[in-house]
Amino acid sequence: MNEFGYIMPTEIQFGEGVVQGIGEIIRDRGFEKPMIVTDKGIVAAGLIEGIQKSIEEAGFDCILYDEVIPNPRDKDCDKGAAFALEKGVDVLIAVGGGSAMDTAKAMATVMTNGKTSRDWMDVELDEQITPVICIPTTCGTGSEVTFNAVIINTETRLKGNIFDPKCAPILALVDPLMIKNLPAGLVSSTGIDALTHAIEAYVSTVATPITDMISIKAVQMIADNIVAATKGDMEARAEVLLASCYAGIAFGNADTAAVHCISECFGGFYDMPHGVTNSIFLPTVSEYSIPGNPKKYADCAAAMGCDISGLTDEEAAMKGVEKIKELCAEIGIPKLSSFTEVDPKDFDYLAQASSEHVCNPSNPIEFTAEQYKEIFEKVMAE
Repeated sequence: MNEFGYIMPTEIQFGEGVVQGIGEIIRDRGFEKPMIVTDKGIVAAGLIEGIQKSIEEAGFDCILYDEVIPNPRDKDCDKGAAFALEKGVDVLIAVGGGSAMDTAKAMATVMTNGKTSRDWMDVELDEQITPVICIPTTCGTGSEVTFNAVIINTETRLKGNIFDPKCAPILALVDPLMIKNLPAGLVSSTGIDALTHAIEAYVSTVATPITDMISIKAVQMIADNIVAATKGDMEARAEVLLASCYAGIAFGNADTAAVHCISECFGGFYDMPHGVTNSIFLPTVSEYSIPGNPKKYADCAAAMGCDISGLTDEEAAMKGVEKIKELCAEIGIPKLSSFTEVDPKDFDYLAQASSEHVCNPSNPIEFTAEQYKEIFEKVMAE
């Protein structure tokens, strides 16, 4: 067996109502100036009310920063960091999906390391970030347990990564009640986002026995529960939320792969939702990647409940691709062609950017720009 390492800096607490203890957690850990980092939609939905109450009952003023936007840009994160420093904040509480959690981690990076968030993309951090506690309100990103922050570089209009164990949240409070009223469309896209994380972590060229064990379990849990979760079944939603956390634990060490090369480029360039973009490209990228590791894609098919008895690994792997397509169709994942902003004239640039993405070597096949463009054209025509 090859040598491998594994890093897991974040404490996890899972269960209904765990967020209600946030005030005691802040007090017990010696923090004095907490700030919630979220977006206006989360505030309007009432999802921070219990969190604010818990913090205030523990004797703290609760500072609120609700300027998070989807697909956060470097300048947005720098603005938030300046606000937090001005207020003397010593712990950030990210409440939301990946955008809120990544924004908080990028803000926290700038708060202790200085410079701008763009300056810390793809380089080692000098200092541990300001402590971040993450409370996910979707069932997809896994950002609550990863030590990276994905934000848009406003110079290139592409997404970049702040990636360092020093960027890890100190605590993830994973509470199924936070997604109780999540609209079906967001359960769909964020759930398949989590499936993407799980599959890509499993087939990644840098996967380890630990990440394999966790990621393949996440594949099974999501496939078993995603349809019921979109229909409001709370037990199924809890399973998908936990699977999303598992997938984050896995890909935080095993990396993601070509689907993310595409989705981060498309997301930065067109401002498309990350979960939706992953969901759109997962089946076709998987199909193109099968020759690089047919056995692992066959394992994923089996985990998703496909009958692969008597099939070759390649045949079994294609069963898995068809299963992903069926799930996406059943839960209403849109087609790429439905996004009017997507223009094939941009495909050469996006294909080149995808081929140069940091995750491309982790795919079972390291795609060329020409292969990426072929994938774009195929998916656009569907």
